[in-house]
Amino acid sequence: MLGIIIAIIVAFIWSIGEVDYSKIAKKYNHTNVYLYTFFLRCIIYLGVVLIFKRTLFGTFNINTFKAVLPIIFFDLFASLVVNIAEYNGKLSVTSPIMASYPVVDILLGIILLKEKTSHLDLFLVLCISISIIILAINPSKDKKAPNPKKGIIFSVLYMLLVSFSSYFEKSAYQGAYTIFDLYYYKGLIYTLTSIFFYTNLILTSTKINKPSKDMIKGCGLTPIGNVAYSYALTLNNISIIAPISSLYTVITHYISRKYLKEKINKKEKIGIYVILICTIILIIHSIMG
Repeated sequence: MLGIIIAIIVAFIWSIGEVDYSKIAKKYNHTNVYLYTFFLRCIIYLGVVLIFKRTLFGTFNINTFKAVLPIIFFDLFASLVVNIAEYNGKLSVTSPIMASYPVVDILLGIILLKEKTSHLDLFLVLCISISIIILAINPSKDKKAPNPKKGIIFSVLYMLLVSFSSYFEKSAYQGAYTIFDLYYYKGLIYTLTSIFFYTNLILTSTKINKPSKDMIKGCGLTPIGNVAYSYALTLNNISIIAPISSLYTVITHYISRKYLKEKINKKEKIGIYVILICTIILIIHSIMG
């Protein structure tokens, strides 16, 4: 039950962070966004390890590093891809697609982790997949969305990257590794990554923007949610936690339509609401099942 409660909290954290991230993705230079994204992640991740493990030294182990490297690889590239998706597309469209990673997680859970699922889950997975295809065909244009089709393509890529990251993470927790092992090495890698983007800004003489309120929330809330999500994965199956946490797209959709004033056509509306409805049914079925 605790894992389910945490997953719901994660949904709210991610939804607020995603709306703010969408704003800064369209407003600031990409390298600036990447700099603050990875800098805040290394601070948060290493901070979690320091608070709960009370040390950052003498814990490096090459075998553990190799074990968690696939998780970090997929997570890092997802962090790069999401900026491209949200810069080019409309949040009310890209968010449901990115949040549909439970589609892949459920299939991975069935095939590789031998988790049980129902025919209803598989039917909902099919509906979500078809809806993504509908959204990808001739998306409507919007002044705030430079290249909607590119936004959809990178949203799908993000969805796949997050799915595989979640799968490898859950597999690691079923072995001898903990969330502190993961976030220790994530923190180290993201420290190096933030140094890389800072150096890039200096060498290209690009202005380094001061961190605005939206920048801090957009880049900082997601990793906070990630830590809570990882903890939830240690408590419940991925086929339960992933659908519940993806509830954030419902909240994000409401906020993006109400406050970002995004325009969507009938075809997009159908695809979006099918994904949202199927996601909600997955959540309810996961909790009851």
